[in-house]
Amino acid sequence: MSETPETNETPTADTTEFAPEQPQNDLEATLLAGQQDPEKAGEVIATFLNSEIFFLSSEEVTEESQDVAPLVLQNPDGEPRIAVFSDLRRVPEQYLEAAPYGVKVTGAAVVQNLNGAGLVLNAGHQIGFEIPAEGVEAIRRDFRPVDADENGATGA
Repeated sequence: MSETPETNETPTADTTEFAPEQPQNDLEATLLAGQQDPEKAGEVIATFLNSEIFFLSSEEVTEESQDVAPLVLQNPDGEPRIAVFSDLRRVPEQYLEAAPYGVKVTGAAVVQNLNGAGLVLNAGHQIGFEIPAEGVEAIRRDFRPVDADENGATGA
C-alpha cells in the first residue's frame, strides 16, 4: 500500500473496560445491524469506507515510508486477506508478534490501494467481515465517496 498513514499506534492487549461482544464505535454498531438485516449491506460498506480503521505493519510507518507492507493472512482456501481492525483492542495477541505497529487509515484508503487481495475486518471476532479480492474490486467500482457526486452535489 502506498497510503500515507495518519498515525502509528502500538496495539496492546489492554482489556480495561473492553467488552468484545459490544460495538466499540459506529462502524461496529452498523456492522452488527447489518448482520441482522442484509438490506443494510450498502450502509455497512459505506460506513466502512468512511471509518478510521487500522492495519498492522511489521515496521513503523512514517510519512517518509515509500512502501507499506500490511499484515497478510490467508483464509481457509489459501486466499490472501489484508487484516484490518476497527479497534486495536480487537487485534489477536499472536498477530502482534509479526506486526506490532497499528497504522490508522480510512477504509476507503485500504480499498483504493488494495490489489489482488481481499480483506478481513476484525479477524476472529463476531463483529467483523471478510471480503474477497473480487469484492474489493466491486466496492472500488460501485461505491463513490460521500463527499460529492460527478456534478459536485453532496447527499442523495
